[in-house]
Amino acid sequence: MKIKTTIIALGVVSAAMFAFADDAAVNATATDTNATDTAAIEATGETSGEGTEENSNQPKTKLESMVHQIKQGGSTMYWLGLLSVLGLGCAIERACTLRRRKIVPEGFAKKVIALWEEEKFDDIRQYCARNKSALAHVVETMLEHKDATDYQQVKVFAEDKAGRELRLENRKSSMLATVATIAPLLGLFGTVVGLLGAFQTVAAVGEMGDPSILADDIGKALVTTVAGLAISMPCLFIYNIIKNKLNLYAIFLEEEVNDIINNLFVQRSK
Repeated sequence: MKIKTTIIALGVVSAAMFAFADDAAVNATATDTNATDTAAIEATGETSGEGTEENSNQPKTKLESMVHQIKQGGSTMYWLGLLSVLGLGCAIERACTLRRRKIVPEGFAKKVIALWEEEKFDDIRQYCARNKSALAHVVETMLEHKDATDYQQVKVFAEDKAGRELRLENRKSSMLATVATIAPLLGLFGTVVGLLGAFQTVAAVGEMGDPSILADDIGKALVTTVAGLAISMPCLFIYNIIKNKLNLYAIFLEEEVNDIINNLFVQRSK
């Protein structure tokens, strides 16, 4: 529930960030348009018919503004959109599957110890097969060495199995770290491409008397940067939450494994 709540909160934050960027872009566009129209009227004394036609081409709603900015960002925005989908999918998968019962369910160790003391090994195997948790897989490894007299050897096998299970769980959240790393770099790439286009435009025109000739390229540079950061920050935040939660489950798993070994193997070897 905590991860789900965090995902919703981060979604709201990301939407607010985009909305703020959209409002800023719309206000800046409206200001530039009004200034241009006013200058044209003062210089020529003509009516504002042409200015009205230009204003009609500007986005009127936030949705239209967002679509306009996405188009303005160019092909880089499509790759950023793909990264956002991958990050969101990984976050939802981890929120739905990363539970304590999948790693170290409560009461599992006590029941295994009780069945082991009664030498009901078949019941333990069936119980582990039904549970399918990381601790269940570790107990299955212990069953393969149930006749061992050296508990240190059993402990090494059990800890090795527990480590592999935790690495597999951590691997499932690696996509979030990948998205958090690549998204700002891809946004920076779009920024460089936009600035390069701006310089090429200046070189072709030969002067910078009209700022509107650079608006598209500079807009591409700024939009890709904002999109990359807006994708990266929530993914990095969620990844750290998942990592900390998995580290907590790793401590619980270590305690349960040590408890089973101490009760079933250490006492028997004395």
